[in-house]
Amino acid sequence: MCPHHGGHLSLAKAIREDQAAVVQGITTPFNSGVNEGRITDVKLQKRLMAGRAGVLLLRHRVILIVQFRRRHP
Repeated sequence: MCPHHGGHLSLAKAIREDQAAVVQGITTPFNSGVNEGRITDVKLQKRLMAGRAGVLLLRHRVILIVQFRRRHP
């Protein structure tokens, strides 16, 4: 395998192995963008608050973020 094309060949192989899922992901009108954004928000808050506060404060901050995002899309 040529070192210049190793990444491309690996990507092509992965796409070929999961071709049905790739086709569905490209052709379906649905996506998980909103969920991914919320998961990213929760992970960010967990990182920012690591070791500082409990679950109740994390829950409160996540609820505030959701409310903020609804007002400012």
